[in-house]
Amino acid sequence: MPLTRPNDFHRAAPIPPREGPLSVAEEHRLSRRWRTLEDQAALARMVQTHLGLVIRIATEFRHSGPSMDDLIQEGNLGLTIAARRFDPSRATRLATYATYWIRACMLEHVVRSHGPVRIGTTRSQRKIFFGLGRARRKLEREGAAANSEQLAHALGVQTQDIEQMTPRLTGRDVSLDAPRTFDDSRQVGNSLAEDGPSPEEMVAGLEENDARKSQMLEGLKGLDVRERTIIKARHMRARPATLASLGKKFGISRERVRQLELRAKGKLRQFCGMAFGAAAQLATS
Repeated sequence: MPLTRPNDFHRAAPIPPREGPLSVAEEHRLSRRWRTLEDQAALARMVQTHLGLVIRIATEFRHSGPSMDDLIQEGNLGLTIAARRFDPSRATRLATYATYWIRACMLEHVVRSHGPVRIGTTRSQRKIFFGLGRARRKLEREGAAANSEQLAHALGVQTQDIEQMTPRLTGRDVSLDAPRTFDDSRQVGNSLAEDGPSPEEMVAGLEENDARKSQMLEGLKGLDVRERTIIKARHMRARPATLASLGKKFGISRERVRQLELRAKGKLRQFCGMAFGAAAQLATS
């Protein structure tokens, strides 16, 4: 899930240069001032004293694509979010809590910067995104085959995840509006195959569904009140009613409700000339 900036992030005080570390008591005092009084100076002090943490974490991503300045900027955003949300009553330090937010903002920025097509949205995909090259180089140094099975084992993911992600990481993004070649000015998008139904088939399908729905609703009119109520309660609701609840409602046994349901189904099948389940689903859509 994409990270969201706080609504009042633009009102936060500018982040001054780094300061020395805070004691536990001072860290808690500043956090309480921010949480109770929204003291911007207290928030800024907590952020200032942890800027070194942002830089240290940014160095871990220095070969991931974005520049260090961009990584540090995203890390500062994560640090500010953490400082705003930090709860001093919990038995942890701000640095420990902020590490998660700093990494999360940097990771999202790295994935977002890879290209216009979004990748790395699951935990397995992020493992592959950041570790595929390193795992492949390690296997090659050890003389092992860097195939999908070995890479999946090294990264702790499924083989199919490796096979799906590899072309996306090694390929390049192509605009659908770009020409196919230097000699062919037709757009790439115009040459892509379409496996779905044609517009005519889609319209025909909708018309057929409408006709079946009308037929089903007309068939319901031929049932008596109890049969119609049972069919609607058992087959035309998001949460079907039980035989016992309907039996209690009509003052009859569960078996009698089941018999009435079967009789009503038979009438509808005969009237509609189609599968009952499909007809009931269409009537409620």
